[in-house]
Parts: sequence; C-alpha cells; structure tokens
Amino acid sequence: MAGITKHSALLILSFIITALLNYAFGVLLSWFFTPAQFGVLGVAQSLLLVMALVVGSGFAWTAAHDIAAGGVTEHTRRRFRAAWATNVSLGALLVGGVWLAYVTRALQLGTSYAVIVPLLGLTTLLLAARAVINGAARGLYRFGSLALNLTGEVVVKVGAGLALVAAGFGVAGAMAGFVVGAAAALLHSLWIVRSARLWRGGGWFSRSVMKATFPFFLGMLGPVFILNFDLLGLKLLSPAGRGDELAGFYQAAVILARTPVFVAQSLTVVLFSYVAGAKSQSSPPPSSAGAYLTAAIRAWGFLLLPGGLVLMLAPDAALTLFFPPAYRAASAALQISAAGSVLLALVMLLNGVFQAGGDRRRPALVTGLAMAAQLVALVKLVPRYGTVGAALSLFIAGAVALPGLLLPLLPLARQSARRWHRRRANPLPRLVFPLLALTFPLLTLPGDRPAAAAIKFALAGLAYLTALVAVRPALFIRRRPFSIGGAVAQFLQMLIGG
Repeated sequence: MAGITKHSALLILSFIITALLNYAFGVLLSWFFTPAQFGVLGVAQSLLLVMALVVGSGFAWTAAHDIAAGGVTEHTRRRFRAAWATNVSLGALLVGGVWLAYVTRALQLGTSYAVIVPLLGLTTLLLAARAVINGAARGLYRFGSLALNLTGEVVVKVGAGLALVAAGFGVAGAMAGFVVGAAAALLHSLWIVRSARLWRGGGWFSRSVMKATFPFFLGMLGPVFILNFDLLGLKLLSPAGRGDELAGFYQAAVILARTPVFVAQSLTVVLFSYVAGAKSQSSPPPSSAGAYLTAAIRAWGFLLLPGGLVLMLAPDAALTLFFPPAYRAASAALQISAAGSVLLALVMLLNGVFQAGGDRRRPALVTGLAMAAQLVALVKLVPRYGTVGAALSLFIAGAVALPGLLLPLLPLARQSARRWHRRRANPLPRLVFPLLALTFPLLTLPGDRPAAAAIKFALAGLAYLTALVAVRPALFIRRRPFSIGGAVAQFLQMLIGG
C-alpha cells in the first residue's frame, strides 16, 4: 500500500489546494454577483461538469487501464490514439448537441447564457483533448505531475476568471477563466507524457477500444451525473422566474457538500491504476482485491464520513463561515446534500475498484438505477420543496446505488468478523470514539459568527484527530526529514493500511 498512500497523498494535497482555491473563487464571486447571477454561474458550472465528465469518464479510464495493465507498447499506443481521437470527436458532438438544444430552446436556459454556452463548448473540447492524455499519465503512475497539472489548471482558472470579473465581464468573464485554465493544462499534459511517445505509429480508430469503453461510461458517468443533476434539475423544474435564484442558494450548499465526493475522486484515480496493475499480473496475491476494497472502505470511514458529518451537524456555521448572510437559507439543503454526498463518495470508491478489477456490469447497473431514481425524485420533489427537494434527490440516488455495491463485500465482512473474533478484539470503539469526539464540539459550540464558526470547526477537527491518534497510535511514528507530503502519506497509511 506504500505506493497508493504516497500517490494518494499527492493527489489529496492537490485536491486541498484546488478546493481552497475553488472555494475562494466561489465565495469571492458570491460577493460580486447577485443570487440570480450566482445561480447562472452555478448552472453553468454544473452543465460544464456534466459535459466535462462525459469526455472524462470513458476513454480516459480505458487509456489508464490499458497502460497500467500492459505498459507502453505498440499495441497500447495504438489504443491510446484511438481513445484520444474518439474522445475528441465525442466532445465535438456533445458541444454541437448542447448548442443546438440551446438555440432551439429545447434546453431552456434563457438569454443570460448566450455567451456562456459557447464558452462551455470551447472548454469542453479542450478538456476532451486533455482527459485521455491524463488517463495515460495515470497508467504511467505519474501522479506527481498529474497533481501539478490539476493544481495548475485551477490556479490559472481562478486568476484569469477573477481578473475578468473585476474588469466587468460578469459571469461570462468567470467562465472564460475556465477556458484559459483548460488550455494551459492541456499544454502541460502533453509535456507530461512526451517521453512515452504515444503519438508515434499508425492507427487512429479501434472498435475494441469503443467496446471496452462502453462499460466505463456507464459505471463512471453515473456518480458524476448524479452529483450534478440536482442543481440542473432545480434550475429547470423550479417555478418560472425563480430557477436562477434558487440555484444560487443551492450552489452555496453544494460547493461545500461535494467535498467528500471530490476527495473520493482523488483516491479513486490512484486506486484504479493500482488495481488494474495488480489484475494484470500473472499471479496476483489472492488477497489483493480484498486489500484494495478494504483500503477504500477505511478511507471512507475515517476520512470522508467525518467530513460529511461536519456539514450535516453544523450547516449554519459552515454557511456563515464562507458565504454572505443571505445564503443561510440553504442550511437544510446543505444538511441533506452532505448526507447524499457521503453516500455517493463510497459509491464512487467502490465503483472504481470494481471497474478496475474487471467487474463493470454491476457498477453500470446500480448507478443506472440510481440515476433513474434521482430523476423521478427531482420531478416529484423540486416543484414542491425547491432546494430541499433537489438535495433529497441526491440522497435518494446514493441510497439506491450503495446497497448493490455493498452486496459483494459480504464475504469480506465475514472474514473480518472472524479475524476480530479470533483476536477477541472489538473494532467498534476505534470507529465510534473519534466520531463522538468530532460530534460533541459541533453540537455544543456556537457558530453564529464567522470567527465563532472557525473556532468551532477547528476544535472539532482537533478533537477528532486527537481521538483518532488515541485509538491508532501509529500516527506518533515520526518521519525524518519532515515534509507535508510525507505527513499526509503517513496519515493515509494509518487510515487505509491496517
């Protein structure tokens, strides 16, 4: 697990930096824009996320799997080129379809999006070209360069977007920042994989690549569609004239609530490559599949679940800390969407491990059912409950998807139970005590002002870490020389490595 924890640490550090930048970006823009304008930005970002994830959830994973499992050969180079060309073509078709839907008013967004939709299209094309290249970088285990790539994109996006907004270009200026960031990241991605010479040779089409990618699309797109359907559904299904305003309030909630899912995405990127590499070995260790699944579940239980609990138990304080007072109206939506995001984070982790291990039918089926359940919930709940209805749709989707992915883990759970029984050990205190330590400050301390909210969260985090160290004293092992990356890697090793 050493490689996984090291590379996960790099990507999680990248996530922390990019999350802080994105939070700062969103919060600053909330002060520049009215709630309606902020809603336009939220809808545009969700639409971009959906489009970006369509071009990033299929062929990019095929490229990562091929190169992690087979190395760089003439065969995998040819499959990479086919995946890249097909993905760019898919991006172009997607952009054309969205533009046609907008101009024919099949996608009823309104005149506020006349400049924004073309900017979304250009960004999507750049991301489509970059996604498969980054997939190859994952297959090459170049996670350090990949972390720099992901961080650099956000740095450029935030800098360019804020500059354009300050210059008076409004929401269009913010979205133009996405174009600049994606272009810079694409150039850096090409630099990362230059030594693999992936473009050398012939062949730019392969039916086998398309056939292998189809299950990845179904399985990987499901969770990310679920993560964005709530806000888009809120915009499209709200009473006339209120869609942008309600989406603006809900955007404040989901900016915070999606945090566990984004961390899960970082972990999945690393786990996927290692599981694919282990699966390709002629005689992989019999326990390798169980070890990776255990690592995913432990990371969720000790890292992502606590993060979601913070938002579920102190939503007002979280909104007070980051947003203007008007956004406290999203408190209930934040609680529910945070619970849904916690479920979806585990879905995403298990989904990635199963897909990399060759079990692609189950993730595709359960996420497909979850998407259908969410769409029904949106239609039924949004017109009546607004932002709370959108949040409930996210929770329902996670609750529908998770049981189908947990069923295959029953044998692993029985093995763990027998092992604990032989050791006469009870794991519950190690699980429950840190969560209780986290919960107490969140429920008892005030958080009605930004300073009080910051103190509340700091003390809750300190209490959780202290309790975690008390039940897992391996954290006291010191590394020299000290580095932030080494400390994060050690912390992850403590969480997922046994």
